[in-house]
Amino acid sequence: AERRKVAITAYHGMVSYLDHNIGLLLKELEDTGLAGSTRVLYSSDHGEVLGNHGIWGKCCMYQESVNVPMILSGDGVPEGKVEPTETSLVDAYPTILNAVGVDLEPEERRHLPGRSLFELAVKPDPERYGFSEYHAVGALSGAFMIRRGRWKYVHYVGMPPQLFDLTNDPIEAKDLGQDP
Repeated sequence: AERRKVAITAYHGMVSYLDHNIGLLLKELEDTGLAGSTRVLYSSDHGEVLGNHGIWGKCCMYQESVNVPMILSGDGVPEGKVEPTETSLVDAYPTILNAVGVDLEPEERRHLPGRSLFELAVKPDPERYGFSEYHAVGALSGAFMIRRGRWKYVHYVGMPPQLFDLTNDPIEAKDLGQDP
């Protein structure tokens, strides 16, 4: 129990250190007069389970691991708005193109897997699917997750399916995957 507390404290210390440094960067943008003409996109590739569900690391599809921030700021971005639309790292590319003024042709845009966060901030898409997959250290098999709204389906190759109702079970304690 003590080692777990130390590990969790250390993790939160690293997050606080990162937050502090992001604050320094944003302050520097303000101080130099660049804040109004600079867009900031922040995300992460995964979260940390921190011992919940008896697991450490990111080798599973629980929300602590797959639900990561995607934060956008700058000119034209509504301040303080939190949008529950599912996003992913594939949205970074069209967002960056949009931020620097590259306007893709409709045909090019149609073939991109992601959407610009500027678009999603103005016109949210609550029906959008979230998708994640994992094939690395700690995984017994390939893992795939798809989420839409309150429902999250998880498929570990060769294992029974998992289904969670995140509205009624946000900590994913009741697997509905085998429930007819």
